This record gives sequence, C-alpha cells and structure tokens, in this order.
Amino acid sequence: MPFDPRPMLPGDTYDAARRFAEASAATLAPLHEPAARAAGLATQWAALLELGWPGMLVPEEQGGAGGTLLDLAALAEGAGSAALALPLAAVCGVAPTLLAGQDALLAELAAGRLQPCVVLAAGFTAEAGRVSGRAPGVETPPRPTHALLAVEDALYLLDLGAAGIGFTRHERIDGRLTLDLEVQGAPARLLAADAGASIARARDLGALLSCVEAVAAMGTLIRQTIDYLLQRQQFGTALASFQALRHRVAEMYVVWRNLTGLVQAALREPGSENIAFAKLRLGEAGRFVAEQAIQVHGGMGMTEDCRRRGWRGAS
Repeated sequence: MPFDPRPMLPGDTYDAARRFAEASAATLAPLHEPAARAAGLATQWAALLELGWPGMLVPEEQGGAGGTLLDLAALAEGAGSAALALPLAAVCGVAPTLLAGQDALLAELAAGRLQPCVVLAAGFTAEAGRVSGRAPGVETPPRPTHALLAVEDALYLLDLGAAGIGFTRHERIDGRLTLDLEVQGAPARLLAADAGASIARARDLGALLSCVEAVAAMGTLIRQTIDYLLQRQQFGTALASFQALRHRVAEMYVVWRNLTGLVQAALREPGSENIAFAKLRLGEAGRFVAEQAIQVHGGMGMTEDCRRRGWRGAS
C-alpha cells in the first residue's frame, strides 16, 4: 500500500517549507547547464530571502521572527522532504547563533543584506587582523557576501570582496553550491576573541539541522521507492509483490524510524551528546537507505533524470 511519511514537526511552518521546496525542485529540474542552474538557484535563494527565513532565530527587535529551535527545525524538515538545494542550516541556523549579541549584523542577516558562508573547520591562522588559510567544499549561498570564520576560539567576519581572497564555486551531486575558499593575508573583522562556546553551539545546531533534513529526505526516498514498486510491472505483476524487495523496503523503514527517534530525542534535549549520537547514526543509516533505494530501482536508480526528478521522470 502507498506510504506517506509523517513529519516529526507537523504544522503550518513545515507545510510552507515543504511547498517551497517542492516548487523549487520543479523549477530547477529541467535546468542542466551550469549557468542556468546557477541562475535558477540564485532566483530560489532570493525567494527564500523574501520569506524571511534567515531571520527565523533573529530577535524581533533586530527585524527577525524571534522563532525557536523547533520553528527552524520545522523549516528544515519541510525543506529536506524535497531536498531543497539551499544552505538552510548554515545561513538560517548556524550564522545567527554565531552572531548572537551582534545586533547590527543580525539585522543585516534578517534583511538578507548579509549572506554568509560559514567556515568552522581548522586550517586558518590570524595575525594583526589578517587571516590566511584554505577551506575546500564550503556550503554557500548562490551569491555570498561574507564568510563567518572561526580561527581557534576567535570569530572573524571576512568580506569576500576584499583583496587576498579567492574562491571557486562548484555544484555538488545533490545540487547544492559549495566554494573552495583561499585566503592570503586578507583583512578580517574580529567579532569575538573568546567565542569557543558560541562556535561549539553553532556546530551542534548545524549538525542537528542537517540530521532533521536528512530524516525528511530519507522518508521521501522510502515513499518514492514504494511508489515505484507498486507501479512498476515485471513478468505481468507489480515489483511490490516480490518478497525479497519487500524485505529490503522493510529494512529501510526500520532504519529510518530508528533514526527519526534519535533526532526527535535530540530536538527535545539538544545537548552535544544526543546530537553527536544522532549524527553518528545518520552516517550509517543514510548510506544504507540510499544504497537500498538504488538497488531496488535497479539501473534506473543511477540515471541523472531519476536523481533530479524522482523515478516518475525516468524512462
């Protein structure tokens, strides 16, 4: 029988994010050329800014929505259900957490004028207000203006238009944009010299939101796989009647439900240990569900068209 995964955080916020993500996916699906894809992602990002999502965690006095973690998680779940190819966790969750107390910058973020990529990995040095280092594969908005950069326990704001900064953009296999950032003695604004606790909180929040997005995406993947088995015919009967395939889907479902429970526990008590455990399990569970879905689909599961639009668009 058809399967419709129930969201962890149902409600208007989830529904709005899901509709936006589905419309975005439909708009981007026919775009294959890199330039067209980049322009389409920029348009979708502009629409997201108009909705005010980067201001979800920003206090109302700074022009934001003054929302809670669960509000943002509902956005992430709705977006993840249709694999929204935009940096929701980084810009809407991690960035405002790092900028807590920076009222002017929070107002810029909520208004969409500050569009940062976030670099929390090691590999950078700072001396006399200048930063050097390299970070490959940083998830980014389509047209980033700044980088929020952690150098040990210090937090810097880097203008990406400044001298000494170079970056190359890429599109990952999941459609998200990244950049390889090269910084050679570029001037940077020190936001906080002792921001270790804030950086740790931001890192945990980013991991938690990524888990929420992944759980939603896995639920949709299982639904699409079941739909495919119910409708695809072989030897005059639906693939869903084959016991071996039914067993595979049952295993996918059990893994997804277990991960859902771990993420729900982390949302209720968002401590570092709960988040780390959910993230650890996500690496195993996500790989398993994806591999099983590909095997159940057969060769069709490896096609470009199936990846971008789901099995219904494949021939």
